[in-house]
Amino acid sequence: MKIEQFTRNSFTDFLDEQGYAIADSVPVEKLCTLKVDPSDWFEFMQDNWMDCFCAPYEPRPILDDLSNQQMLLANHHGYHSGNTIKRDWGKDPKHDAQFKELVDVTPLGLDPATTQIRLLCYQPGNIFPVHWDGLEGWGEKFGIDKTPTRFSVLINPYSWGQYLQIHNTMITNWTPGDSYVIPTRVLHCSGNGGIVPKVTLTVTGLVE
Repeated sequence: MKIEQFTRNSFTDFLDEQGYAIADSVPVEKLCTLKVDPSDWFEFMQDNWMDCFCAPYEPRPILDDLSNQQMLLANHHGYHSGNTIKRDWGKDPKHDAQFKELVDVTPLGLDPATTQIRLLCYQPGNIFPVHWDGLEGWGEKFGIDKTPTRFSVLINPYSWGQYLQIHNTMITNWTPGDSYVIPTRVLHCSGNGGIVPKVTLTVTGLVE
């Protein structure tokens, strides 16, 4: 590896071109703590373990060009099927309906009728690389010409080696239900360098 590649590569160049600078200030504070029971979500995953979308971090037809470009660059610089697998429930309408019975999203200021809830599980050793959200899944589901707000709701009790990073703020030591806004086009990532699964809800909808 060339010495300059320890600090710069085609992905850092891409982020520079998009106007990202890690030294810029982006305020990140916990919005609220939703009432959740982790055991409800653990039981759902136990009963539906194979009935999920399960894939590595790779380009997909539903995503726009910039989202897929992020993925291709991440793949080129070390992310692959061995370290980016996630289990993802909520695309199936029956699961979406179940999730809305398990958690009340109204404290987030959302109308449940236009809210999408996804349940994500990362086994130890898996990472969701730094990226910004295109919000394509919500747009495809509801067909509404507005920009929704995305929230990350942490479900499992905090355990060793787990984190959520929003811009340059590292979030650890959470309580189940702790909820954060993921601002539009702000870089973020999530990882599990620990020893038990990391479980998160991604909640997307229109703030009333």
